[in-house]
Amino acid sequence: SWKNSKKFLSRHHLNDQTNILKCNHQHSTNQGDLNNENGHSLSFSDQKDSIQERAENLLDATKSLWDKRKSFNDQMLISSERREQLKKDVDYLHERKVKCQSIIRENDAKRWRALQKFCTDNHLCTVRKKEKHQLNAELRKAKETYATLSAKAADLRKYENYMMKVIASLPKDYIKLADDVIAGLMMRYNTLYETNSSLRKEMEAKSEEVRIAQSDLKHLVEAHRILLFGKNSELSELYTHREKMNDEYQGAQQSLVHSHDDLAHQISNFKTVIRSINNLTGKLVRSYEPEIGGMQLLTKVHNMSLPSRIRLIEERTLAMRSIISQLACDTGTLPISTCCRPELEPAHPTAVTAASASEFTLLSKLTSAQSDVAQ
Repeated sequence: SWKNSKKFLSRHHLNDQTNILKCNHQHSTNQGDLNNENGHSLSFSDQKDSIQERAENLLDATKSLWDKRKSFNDQMLISSERREQLKKDVDYLHERKVKCQSIIRENDAKRWRALQKFCTDNHLCTVRKKEKHQLNAELRKAKETYATLSAKAADLRKYENYMMKVIASLPKDYIKLADDVIAGLMMRYNTLYETNSSLRKEMEAKSEEVRIAQSDLKHLVEAHRILLFGKNSELSELYTHREKMNDEYQGAQQSLVHSHDDLAHQISNFKTVIRSINNLTGKLVRSYEPEIGGMQLLTKVHNMSLPSRIRLIEERTLAMRSIISQLACDTGTLPISTCCRPELEPAHPTAVTAASASEFTLLSKLTSAQSDVAQ
């Protein structure tokens, strides 16, 4: 490191000297240019003295620089030595630190093991104390239980004595278990008791079933009575409705007979009116067309629709009324031909016949009524 610093310093010293010479030369050049510009010239001796003075100053500065560099190098050597010593001290402290940390870790481990052992021993001590208390409590309970059982045994000895007296009073071979007669007697008692209990339960169940069946029977009888009463009411209503329907049927039948008679009478009247209309239509057609007669007239009348026939009769009637009214206005009296009855041709049910005066009057009234309704 010292060699490298020395090389660096020498290289730096040469660069500084070069830079100083360059600066001096540049300064002299600039000074000469300034003197030339200002019109002042220096002599050669003055320039030489100034250069020597500058060289001496430069040498003094270089000497002082070298002294400072030497002192700096000495300080650098001292610093490097101190650095090496400091590094050794740091390494030594690091080693001491590692050793101390290992010792601390070991001490912590020992302390942790001791603490774990203490906790384990303390836990075991607590558990043993609890076990001791539990065992003492169980011992007390066992003593109490023993005392209670002893009292019960003393109390049960009288039952044993009673059972022995009962067994002694029983006939021979009643209990076949010769090893433990009391157990056999108790088993026989349990069997009889269970049988009795099952029979009583079965009897109670049957009694409950009988009670439920009687209750159901009672409900069924009541429901049957109510249903019978409802059916009788419905039957009476149906009888009343049938009588009413019979009355309505008889009334409807009678009204049907009356309506049938009325309809037959109306049909006969309608046929008479139709024949009258046909007779009047035939007469009018014959008056307009005298050359037509017989079957041709009948065919023509039947081909005409009923409204056409009525319209023809209406027009003829209105024309006759206008003529009659005009004659009455002119003469003051009605014509004689309107008062006499015209001769009738023999009427045939299927033939077109001439209309009588009454038929003509009836048709005139019908047409006038139709015209009034239309107006």
